[in-house]
This record gives sequence, structure tokens and C-alpha cells, in this order.
Amino acid sequence: MKGTRLVVVEGPLTGTEVPLEGAQVTLGRAPDSTIVIDDDYASSRHARIYESEGAWVAEDLGSTNGTWLDRTRLTTPTVLPVGAPLRVGRTTLVIQK
Repeated sequence: MKGTRLVVVEGPLTGTEVPLEGAQVTLGRAPDSTIVIDDDYASSRHARIYESEGAWVAEDLGSTNGTWLDRTRLTTPTVLPVGAPLRVGRTTLVIQK
């Protein structure tokens, strides 16, 4: 059985899955990002997702166009519920268990 994973559900990388196993996941245009989002609307170091007290937390890293949870722009590290859409540029990701 697969553990918790981050899945791209919309955008050029649709179908990409990254296991969430304690390590942080970085999102952005930088080539060393966990998920490289090649998109004019994504910043080099756009956002990160990390585990905190048993929950997954999404944090915008000062991106130009923002990181969005559903229709809300993240301004502080925010718990990312399973199945909630997280949008970075044209890419939408969800956590699946």
C-alpha cells in the first residue's frame, strides 16, 4: 500500500506523484526543486510542503504570484488537508492517502 503522496492533478505535470515521507517537498522553477514547475507564473523557489505535528503544511516562499489553497492565498504556513487543491501557477496539486 502506498503512503501519503502529493499528486499533480492539473497542469503540464498531471499524473506526477511524490511520496510524502517526512522530508519537505519544494515546488518551483529551480532545477533542484522536488517538483520543477516550468511555468511563467511560478517562482524559482515558490512554495514548500512539510510535516509539522502530524499534519502537512504548505508555505509560500515569497512567490510573486502566490500559492493558493482552494481560493485563498497563503500568507502564513497553512495546514494542507487531504484532497484540498493547492495551486502554484498553472499547476494544481493535492495530497492523497
